[in-house]
Amino acid sequence: MSTEIRRDAAELIAYARGQSARPGAACGPACEEALLRLEAYLDGELPDVEVTVVADHLTACFPCTDRASFEQALRDIIRRSCAEQAPPGLLERVRLRLEQA
Repeated sequence: MSTEIRRDAAELIAYARGQSARPGAACGPACEEALLRLEAYLDGELPDVEVTVVADHLTACFPCTDRASFEQALRDIIRRSCAEQAPPGLLERVRLRLEQA
């Protein structure tokens, strides 16, 4: 996801939650940097050094911790919603069709 999209998403979340529309408004530039890395942090995609920086910031900054909690909860809801199983036998029928094609 691009930096611009991440910033827009952070602004949208802040607006929806009644917070400032500017992602770094709560405590300064450190917030903006942490929020730009939040998605990769939650996905476990940051190098160890950056994980430490973001984790330290989240420990010290309630507004960013709140936003990270919201993001994680949203991800959990989406993950649960997308966990439907295909009806029994569907996978086998698809395999048979592909073999016949």
